[in-house]
Amino acid sequence: MAKTLLTVLLILFTIFSISTLTTAKKNHGFSRILSPAKLGLKREKLSHLHFYFHDIVSGKNATAVRVAEAPMTKTSFTGFGAVVMIDDPLTVKPQLSSKPVGRAQGIYASASQTDLGLLMVLNFAFTEGKYNGSTLSVLGRNTVFSDVREMPIVGGSGLFRFARGYAHAHTHTIDFKTDQDQDPHLPSHSVHRFLYLNPHHRQKNHGFSRSLSPAKLGLKREKLSHLHFYFHDIVCGKNATAVRVAEARMTKTSLTGFGAVVMIDDPLTVKPQLSSKPVGSAQGIYASASQTDVGLLMALNFAFTEGKYNGSTLSVLGRNTVLSDVREMPIVGGSGLFRFARGYAHAHTHR
Repeated sequence: MAKTLLTVLLILFTIFSISTLTTAKKNHGFSRILSPAKLGLKREKLSHLHFYFHDIVSGKNATAVRVAEAPMTKTSFTGFGAVVMIDDPLTVKPQLSSKPVGRAQGIYASASQTDLGLLMVLNFAFTEGKYNGSTLSVLGRNTVFSDVREMPIVGGSGLFRFARGYAHAHTHTIDFKTDQDQDPHLPSHSVHRFLYLNPHHRQKNHGFSRSLSPAKLGLKREKLSHLHFYFHDIVCGKNATAVRVAEARMTKTSLTGFGAVVMIDDPLTVKPQLSSKPVGSAQGIYASASQTDVGLLMALNFAFTEGKYNGSTLSVLGRNTVLSDVREMPIVGGSGLFRFARGYAHAHTHR
């Protein structure tokens, strides 16, 4: 049977909301209105955490293991499609033997065909002092060979409830010793320094953290913005931008393809034509997460390359019911000009 080129074009309308308040006035079924004061929520303050992240991809004490890949991964110079699960130590100093403050637990995946750009989906699970049991959640893009990489903090738990902010990562040391089981695209042990900034309710400095002034970072009052572009998802052919990296045993017999996980590096353009002006790429994963309809889990970054937005990103974590006319997905964070972003995206299939 002849192969056909499948292209899905999506119009995405992104709007940044300036408030999480709704117009609801009554309790509704399983929900009710609460007072922020009763939860102890106060005015946001800016905090700064500083720690080191050890990623060890080989040897008997490896903390990062490959769990999935695409057929093309081994021939891709960026390792496109590789998915790695991590449980990486976080320490106060660069030495692995220094005081631990927690773990980085989650996945990173090679989501770019043109550079070593990783999708990062992980939690910083802290174990030190009053932060013990608290977490910070990251969904962002890590261009590994850049000197400093910025990734959004999209949420948290414990002392970091309602957290939003960003993390700066800088590679401190890197060791390229290899063995036969090592991923050729990655060092055997790399140490990355993380600086984390977050509006948070803490008052005092504590160990690896301190308070900062929002004014010093140039943070201003939120404004509402609107972006409009086209998203090209090409799932087959020699120029495919979306590749399946994992599936379940039942995926092939499921009506919805339940369990399929797809890595994407999809072009974003100003007009519907793929040849029109590019404005960036959508890099990350989508996965079939419903057994009753074509409902996709979307975990991706819009990495912009155009004008003043060049180098800035927006992070999406949401549900895409593909056959619906218009789908709404949350914008959960951003970097660069989109630091502290929040809002939503509307997607409509063009053809």
